Amino acid sequence: MASIRAEKLVKRYGAFQAVHGIDFEIADGEFVAILGPSGCGKSSTMRMIAGLETITEGAIYFDGRRVNDVRARDRNVAMSFESYALYPTISIYENIAFPLRSAKVDNREIDRQVRDIAEKMELTPLLNLKPKGLSSGQAQRVGLARALVRNPAVFLLDEPISHLDTRQR
Repeated sequence: MASIRAEKLVKRYGAFQAVHGIDFEIADGEFVAILGPSGCGKSSTMRMIAGLETITEGAIYFDGRRVNDVRARDRNVAMSFESYALYPTISIYENIAFPLRSAKVDNREIDRQVRDIAEKMELTPLLNLKPKGLSSGQAQRVGLARALVRNPAVFLLDEPISHLDTRQR
């Protein structure tokens, strides 16, 4: 895992300012929750950390290295979205395997890691299905499994358990 530091972080969408110059530090291995009402900038902050949104002002650092200009794909960040963001034309197995295939991991290692995370997330019986028939809780678990299987430096979870039942949470 990586430490994260934000300095005077600002995000504007035209005239609307979503993030208002925030500063924070998250230590390596620390778990932090960002709480606030809808529209207060939680998702925008996470998207800037992931590199999916440009930073209007301020800076973000991973392990002391400024990442403002580092492309999203080069930040080693995994993000699980509330909306799941699953690929509808491929199986659950392939949805989970996708980031590993993109990283050119060996097929045997992909299989081991996908089956391991699928078992932990109670997805094993669903691996051959496509996302279309999944419940919202199942789809959310697949999205979370896809993020977890990558072993990234930073995990960003945007309402990752909102559609799970109490036992799964």
